[in-house]
Amino acid sequence: MPYSQSIDRTTPGCVIFLLDQSDSMNLPVGGRPGVSRAELLADIVNDTIAMIMRRCRKVHTEPTPRAYYDLAVIGYYGQEVRSLLGGPLAGQWLASIPELFGSILRHEDRDGRPKPVWVEPFATGPTPMCAAFNQAGRLANGWAAGHQRSHPPIVINITDGMATDGDSEAVRTWAGRLRSLHTRDGNLLLFNVSLSDGMSVSVRFPASSTELPVGDEFARLLFDTSSEVPAEMRKRAEYTNDITLAAGARGFVANAAPDDLVLALRVGTSLTDDRR
Repeated sequence: MPYSQSIDRTTPGCVIFLLDQSDSMNLPVGGRPGVSRAELLADIVNDTIAMIMRRCRKVHTEPTPRAYYDLAVIGYYGQEVRSLLGGPLAGQWLASIPELFGSILRHEDRDGRPKPVWVEPFATGPTPMCAAFNQAGRLANGWAAGHQRSHPPIVINITDGMATDGDSEAVRTWAGRLRSLHTRDGNLLLFNVSLSDGMSVSVRFPASSTELPVGDEFARLLFDTSSEVPAEMRKRAEYTNDITLAAGARGFVANAAPDDLVLALRVGTSLTDDRR
């Protein structure tokens, strides 16, 4: 059965986060005065990395998490597509969980608890989404070539606007190239999340384009380019997140509010059998 390979040190998983860092990400988050989209996105991605890291310990007392995943965090803005990892990992595209554990930039106090930070907020310029898909494809292709027994890579693209380096057909083409990459366990999974302007209704994991807001061509584009959520991932997402996903549900959330973004990242990183 495809998409059923367990995650361990011999068959690790790969997750690539693509973060829109264009100028519009400086706009405030609806319902959260004083918080920009860029700040919210960095905050939630940091929490997601920490969550994945917790999965990589058999017991919570283990001093170092195990190498069950390789992660990339890529920002795209202006004419740039770059790795957002810093410190000892500066310039490195993919990093193992132990490497990330040893390369926390800083901790910030939140609700009296220290929270690790790997990604800092940033936003400027236009939105080179096609170039970001191209770079994600290079990374995923190289990783898959060396991990054919593993679950295929997962790419999660989080954006608030249309690509500025290509039209809709170009985005479809680059997304199709991404989804064509594969391991023996299945094709690469591409998830997309469009951030809310605070005025639109969110749509979570639609199975049909009829569920999308009428006339929203951007939502339709991201829906069309998103992978279907595999049955095994749907089962695990339902178990861990208490959400029912219909057969054929796409890995797409339209007009995501903060809670929707958290859910999208939880579902998108819910690989099978990752509790050891």
